[in-house]
Formats: sequence, C-alpha cells, structure tokens
Amino acid sequence: MIHMSKNVWEVLWDYDPNGLVALDENMQIKLVNPAFVKLFHLNDVDVIGRHILEFFEDADDFYSILQGKSESIRKVHEYRNYGMILSEVTFRIENEGLLVKIFHDISEQERKEKEMKNLKMEIIEKVQNIVDKQMKVGQEIASILGETTAETKATLVKLLEILKKEG
Repeated sequence: MIHMSKNVWEVLWDYDPNGLVALDENMQIKLVNPAFVKLFHLNDVDVIGRHILEFFEDADDFYSILQGKSESIRKVHEYRNYGMILSEVTFRIENEGLLVKIFHDISEQERKEKEMKNLKMEIIEKVQNIVDKQMKVGQEIASILGETTAETKATLVKLLEILKKEG
C-alpha cells in the first residue's frame, strides 16, 4: 500500500523504474530516487551533497544545460564499467534551481538488436555461400555439357564422313 503522507510526485519519484538524479547549480547532488541507487549500485553510499563528478566521468550535459547551450539533451550512453547502455535526458527545472537527468536502461533492447543484426549477417553469408555453390555447379555442368557436345559433334562429323565415302 502506498503511504499517503507523501505527495503524488514523491510517490512517483520512489516508484519510477528510471534512474533520476537532481543537482543544484554547483553540481552537488540534491536528490536521487531508489532506481538511480540500484542502477549504479550505490546502496551503501551516501550520495546527497556530493559532487556529480565523484560518480561520473563527465558532467558535460549538466554544464551545457546550465550555460544555456541547450534546453534539454537526449543521448544514449554506454557505461562499460556497469555493463549498461542507457538512454538519458538532461534538463533544467528553472524555478527550483535544479538540473535533472533521467536514466532509462536500454541494455536488453540493444542486446536484442545486436543479436538480430548478427543473425541477419549470418543468414546473408549463408545465402551468399549457397548462391556461390550453385554458380559453381552450374558452371561445371555447362563445362561438362560443352565437352560432351563437342565430343558428340566430332564423332557425328566422322560418322558422316565415313557414310559419305561409302555412299
């Protein structure tokens, strides 16, 4: 049962399966949801109040939003050390003075797409091998037919010459 002491947004924040992080303009972490903690394996880490660069290699998206270069940034980012591919959206909540990033795990979808691409390439290679074999067999048959046709013609020509001489 959902506790009604929390407002709707707090409940959504807690239950959203996407990782959510909110920073102040000094890049200090102000809020994280449980999905963010789980996604980045931070269960035993107190992240609130710490600089974002303590947890991530760069904060370029946050700086771009802060400097007004973009209203929002959408991108896909691979986190190799976590074995994840995440779709990310970074934006600003102006009246709260917050920079927010939403992390959506698309690792499984990307894995399936890669498997499908590999399967297609494998099928293309097999079809190409079959076509190559068929062409080779066709050429061999044509060669044999050509040889036997030539032999038959030569034999028939000799037979006709013999028959003409006798005739």
